[in-house]
Amino acid sequence: MGVVYLARDVRLDRPVALKVLHSDRAGTADGRARFLHEARTAGRLAHPHIVSIYAVEELHDTVILVMEYVEGETLGQRLQRRGALPPDEAERLVRETAWALGYAHAHNVIHRDLTPANILLERRSGRAVLADFGIATPRDAIERAPRFGTPGYLAPEVIRGESATPGSDLYALGAVGYLALSGRAPLVAESPAQLLARHLVQSPPPLAPFARGASRRLVEAIEMCLAKDPDARPVDVAALLVRLERAPEAVTIAPALRSWFLRWDRIRAIYALATPLLAMQTWLLIQGYFESGQTVLLTAALVTTALSLTAVPLGTHLLFEGAEQRRLRRAGFGLADIRAALPHWRAEMVRERRREGLAPLGGRVIWDLTAIGALTLFVTMVIVWPNLERWHVADAGIVRSAIVWMLSGVYFGTLTGVGIGFLLPGHRPRPDGWINALKERLWCSRPVAWLTALAVAGERAVQAPSSTLHRNTELVLGLAVDDLWKVMPPIAQATLGDVPALAHALQRSAEELRRIADGLRESEATLPEAAVERQEILAVLEPIESRHREAVTALETIRLQLLRVLATRETTSELTLQLEAARGLEAALAREVRGHREVRHFLRHLPRHDSVLATPTPA
Repeated sequence: MGVVYLARDVRLDRPVALKVLHSDRAGTADGRARFLHEARTAGRLAHPHIVSIYAVEELHDTVILVMEYVEGETLGQRLQRRGALPPDEAERLVRETAWALGYAHAHNVIHRDLTPANILLERRSGRAVLADFGIATPRDAIERAPRFGTPGYLAPEVIRGESATPGSDLYALGAVGYLALSGRAPLVAESPAQLLARHLVQSPPPLAPFARGASRRLVEAIEMCLAKDPDARPVDVAALLVRLERAPEAVTIAPALRSWFLRWDRIRAIYALATPLLAMQTWLLIQGYFESGQTVLLTAALVTTALSLTAVPLGTHLLFEGAEQRRLRRAGFGLADIRAALPHWRAEMVRERRREGLAPLGGRVIWDLTAIGALTLFVTMVIVWPNLERWHVADAGIVRSAIVWMLSGVYFGTLTGVGIGFLLPGHRPRPDGWINALKERLWCSRPVAWLTALAVAGERAVQAPSSTLHRNTELVLGLAVDDLWKVMPPIAQATLGDVPALAHALQRSAEELRRIADGLRESEATLPEAAVERQEILAVLEPIESRHREAVTALETIRLQLLRVLATRETTSELTLQLEAARGLEAALAREVRGHREVRHFLRHLPRHDSVLATPTPA
């Protein structure tokens, strides 16, 4: 069709891709019509996983399509360069491409040419972006559309001459997923005609032997998409996503956030050295007190010990956390990203712990000795020391001096063990245990939000990728609404009201519904196939997922309408009506989420009986 150039939009100071129609095609009515058709079709779609169309320009006989620039490579180039994708990446690719197809189908657009060459992979975030809507067709015009497509990705019914349907796109998605997961096409042939014939009558080899490590549900979903009979495929994209989401999603965390989660590893050696040094100064002060008898040394020992156990580590932690938050903000991430990534990091740590097994023996021995030393300190200070006079111990002064000497040595040994423990951890809290649950609750609390805002005050934020590997759809759309609102004309902002607050409320409700649905899926996974409770959970899960989709759809609608306002510089009655509908939905969702919280609170305090089958999540 044309050639694509990298260019810069000097008004908005951003890189763009310019698709220029070949001069021989630009001179024909059919070529220009097809080119403009792509612009109109894709221009109606505004989704994080679909290439955005900014404008169409004509200069004499030259037709130019101004598109979003995605820095990276196509899926085809990635597979040719490095082979099959890891299972987690392949599942994320299928999921994100399915989101894009589902959005297009909801707007009555069938892509008809889904291939690895038309899926772009953003280098910085790994985001999959669907491109090239050159032969995409609205459903109402599908009968009149010419039969185009790429051999190897055409559904059997299209090869037979029937009209393309959303199921045809799902067949192509199955072929792409098969290739991404296994590194080989589902069917191969020496010529395009033979390849079409094989897709018409021959089933691909089973995927599982070529996709080591892939989950059974992903393999089954891809094989279902490749069914020859359209009725045997998923009914729509939503049905495919339901099959993929029967278990919690394994998500790859963005590099900047991964570095944040591993932040303590970078200063572990400093803590290992500083801890015994702090203990040594206490021991030296107590030794000086016994040699000189100066009480000021004993007071200094007590004060410095109290500081080294409280204010010094607390202040150091706060300063370090503040610096890490500023570094994270410079990378384009914030507290909302940390909160969204926490459950995925926990799941990753659980898998890592299962692979590693027990901590090294040396670390466990040091941990045990340190625990014994800490227990000795506690018993001596809380029980023995206050009761020396009551027990009528002879020469209590000498005993006290001996105890002080012993305690100073034990204190030094205990903190030295703690310091060594930073390098050779003997005890690691369970990733899914109560300690890490408390940490996650702390990071989701309001005081941490205030401290984080204070730490990053004045720090210039860098624009993060529009979609990162850990972010769910509602978070991506909420951030997109924020970005659009910042560049809206002041008159439009005054007319529309507080749209970002509405979007944030919808986003919070969607995230809460997603958490409830994930908890129900975890509960379902622990039950036998024939359990009655399993069917009850599925009956509850379906309306929750439906409400979650409504919230996401409302966010997508707000984003699309804001894009239209930016393009036309005027508001419409349609936008006003949709905002009113979104506010009504937000109020209903807020009531439902509040109801779920009350039920969860009630069930937590309900006495449990042995005969009742407990599930991980009370909801």
